[in-house]
Amino acid sequence: MAERKPLNSSGIFYDSANLEGFKKWFGAHILGGATTNPLLLQREGIFNIPEHIARMVNIAGKKFPISIEIPDSNMSQNDMLSLARKYTRRFPGNAIIKVPMDPREPEKAFEVIYALGREGIRVNATLGLSMGQLVGAAEALRLSRADGDNYISLFWGRRDEAKAQNIKQLIKSGVKSKVAGEKVSDAACSLSMTLTYLKTHNLPVRVIVGSIRGVDQIEKAFSIGADIVTIPPKLIEEWMFTQRGVETVDEFNNAYLSVKDKITLI
Repeated sequence: MAERKPLNSSGIFYDSANLEGFKKWFGAHILGGATTNPLLLQREGIFNIPEHIARMVNIAGKKFPISIEIPDSNMSQNDMLSLARKYTRRFPGNAIIKVPMDPREPEKAFEVIYALGREGIRVNATLGLSMGQLVGAAEALRLSRADGDNYISLFWGRRDEAKAQNIKQLIKSGVKSKVAGEKVSDAACSLSMTLTYLKTHNLPVRVIVGSIRGVDQIEKAFSIGADIVTIPPKLIEEWMFTQRGVETVDEFNNAYLSVKDKITLI
């Protein structure tokens, strides 16, 4: 198994189905990929998924990775595989198939992930809220024949929500609150442990962090070692903005404009 190689594309993925924002940030040349899911598409009133993906491809080109999700974890394995193949045939240079990992039946997702990998279809194992899910998906992709990166996705915000739920359950069972808090990993810890496992066991999948709720989470995820953070356009804007930055730019602009007629630029 080949070692994890450095990424040769941006670690910023676009996390929205809004095409105006996608065109804007793709045009800024900072995106390395994009993700879609049923919720994002529904928010934009999109029901014809292939048509929408085709519009994204028209903007970004035929080699830009776009994650397309199998929309229902209750679909049969055969139906999941069939849909994945159709998306891959239609968008051969773009489609990354997002396989939802239902915690009630984890082996089902892993079987689909393994089968797609063996067929050479690129995968994004999604809805990851625990290290176990992420590691399981990575192992299912160990023998992938896909030409290009595969991904496992940790949902940061939802992982922390799951921690809060787990702590409440432990406290109800009689565990003291401090001990309960120490027993359950948060998103940052889950990401760190997963990255260590991938390195130790020589698994070259890329780790995406999604379900981002604030700029602090973007920066924390990258500081720990996430390969990719998938970011909504509103948070991309917030990540780039500081009021002090605006004041500083204006100060420098005004310094130039005040003596513009006297200055030679070149």
